[in-house]
Amino acid sequence: MIVNVEFFDENPLENVITSLNYKIDKTIFFGYSHIVKEHGICVEKFLKEQCGVQEVEICVVDEVDLPGILDSMSNKIQEEIQQGNQVFFDLTGGESLLLVSFGILSKEFQASMHLYNVATNQIYEYGYGDSAMLSKTAEYDPIVLDLDGLVSLYGGIINYRMKKDFKNAWAQEEIDDIEQMWKLSRIHQEKWVHYSGLLRKFAPDDTLTVCMSEKQLIQEMRQNKQIGNLSLFQKFLQECERKGFVKNLLMKNGMCQFVYKNDTIMNYFWDGGSILEMYAFVQMSKEDYDDCRVGVHIDWDGTIHSTRGSDVLNEVDIMAVKNNIPTLVSCKIGNVDQMALYELETVANRFGGKYAKKVLKVGKKVTSAHSLRAKEMGIEIDWVK
Repeated sequence: MIVNVEFFDENPLENVITSLNYKIDKTIFFGYSHIVKEHGICVEKFLKEQCGVQEVEICVVDEVDLPGILDSMSNKIQEEIQQGNQVFFDLTGGESLLLVSFGILSKEFQASMHLYNVATNQIYEYGYGDSAMLSKTAEYDPIVLDLDGLVSLYGGIINYRMKKDFKNAWAQEEIDDIEQMWKLSRIHQEKWVHYSGLLRKFAPDDTLTVCMSEKQLIQEMRQNKQIGNLSLFQKFLQECERKGFVKNLLMKNGMCQFVYKNDTIMNYFWDGGSILEMYAFVQMSKEDYDDCRVGVHIDWDGTIHSTRGSDVLNEVDIMAVKNNIPTLVSCKIGNVDQMALYELETVANRFGGKYAKKVLKVGKKVTSAHSLRAKEMGIEIDWVK
């Protein structure tokens, strides 16, 4: 039996990185009570269900008692060796006292140590004399996590019931529509969200036909000066018709009438910021991610309750994973405020920790103050033009 002895770190990915790459039969953790209490059950479940580890044992040790740590670890390792198991020390993560303990015991038992650079998924091994190396002993069988697996590692679950149907784009025609609508939104950048709010006020009938009187439109424009005037809005609708987003456009006798191409196009117009999400998603889907999705609703505690309001949820505009490292993307087509940065920071820390890549995709230039704050928080700002 191959036994991996390691620290129990506060970052779950560091606790499972070896088992994501090699077939490990048993994992023995040594860690401090407050960290084990927060992540212990989740990590054990993940190792057994996702990595195929047969046994997981978590031993709590005192944070300041080096002799006690050494005795506890020595007895446990001696027990494994007496059973004929091969023991390897995993140095990934952990605290200083545990590092000292692992170094002492590794030499005492002539057992090799290894360390993972999680960001590059590269292993470094250290041995004594003829001690066996993990990479030469265990079967190399890398596990590529999708977003469901990644979220489960941090104790959450993706809630598919919250997914908006229109936030999908698989057919080429849908992708073409997204790219063309993004270009349209850039032409009308200053008025896009205001046109969106205006269109949302006029619900279509069952055939997706919309009827608006010029009187109604003028009244709305008086209430929101940023919409502009009737002539500009009519030119906007004509442009939408030329691009195929609406059809049968009629503007006469004080009325304005048209038909949306389909439900999806209607929702893009109604939800003004969604076109940036979809355009960014289409572009990211062309990159070499292991999994990439748009509109990901994450339930924090991993249990979807039937009672409304019982779940703690976050919607991540775009979420992707590559080599088990997550990228979380927030999209803001309008002005960016401080809250947008903190929301992205919070969910990224919870479901990726220090390894998560944080990206804020924006539709307009960000103020220098917000740009500086984003840099301090490790958030990349991508101005999508």
